[in-house]
Amino acid sequence: MDAPLLIIGQGLAGSMLGWACEQAGVAFRIVDRGHDTAASRVGAGLVSPLTGRRLVPTWRFAEWRDEVVAIYRELERELGVPLLREVRLHRIPRDEAERRRFDERGRLPEVAAWIETADALGLGLRGAFQVDTGALIAGLRARWLERGWLEEGEGSGDATRTVWCTGAEAGDVFPDIPWEPSLGQVLEGDFAAPDADVVRNDGQWLLPVSVGRARVGATFEREYSGVQPTAAGRAELQAAAQRLGGRPLGEPLVAQAGLRVTVPDRRPVVGWDPNQPTRGIFAGLAAKGTLWAPMLARQWVKGWPSDENIEPEARVGRF
Repeated sequence: MDAPLLIIGQGLAGSMLGWACEQAGVAFRIVDRGHDTAASRVGAGLVSPLTGRRLVPTWRFAEWRDEVVAIYRELERELGVPLLREVRLHRIPRDEAERRRFDERGRLPEVAAWIETADALGLGLRGAFQVDTGALIAGLRARWLERGWLEEGEGSGDATRTVWCTGAEAGDVFPDIPWEPSLGQVLEGDFAAPDADVVRNDGQWLLPVSVGRARVGATFEREYSGVQPTAAGRAELQAAAQRLGGRPLGEPLVAQAGLRVTVPDRRPVVGWDPNQPTRGIFAGLAAKGTLWAPMLARQWVKGWPSDENIEPEARVGRF
């Protein structure tokens, strides 16, 4: 099948761009050779209104949150699988200095708007949600394979335009962008969480995923060799489970690792290459992709083929 648009890679970015194209009637084809090194392997799919040790408001959370939730609910209906759950996020300070910082930051209106509870153990944040990105990607993959819109492997054929949605591998195609790659690891194991819809976070997170199972993540390693789980990563994650849940995860354990890329301003990188306007990129989503990918894909497709509707702070042309 030939189409005016070729999407290379069916991680979260490629999936949401393909979905936006399908909804808008833009002909597309996806080629994908698997997710052995994909950042989507190590994401929680968790979206919080406040980010980091300084409780910085997550970029575009307030403006996009409800529309993004509606997109995932629509995908649930189309794919016939549960994808999204709204969760309570318990943000736990690691030390007294961070506790004081939380108290100070919590007085700011843009931060206080998301604080539901505050006690000696930390802050309860409202508005957070979590998406099963693995089920989302698998559901769309099956849908597009059946329709002949997705080809597994390297792919071939003619296309008027090509968008690279290959995460860390995009650095090979767009080497002039100041990529900052890192290795992330997550660990899943037996864990009797007291409350299935509460996610604990102190810079790392403990996420109940099913009855008697939980996932903890993620590591953030600038220095790495290969894309495989490591003993050091497992030890770090078990220490996080101990801090956040009172005990390590139990056997059987499943460890996964993946590469992710960010850029210095921590914004996505989306749009057509100004020097080669038929070649585009959709990358740099890192931990916030569950929030950013649906909206940026919708913005891009809304003005198709122009990328002028994409948020200026996310457009590749800023480099």
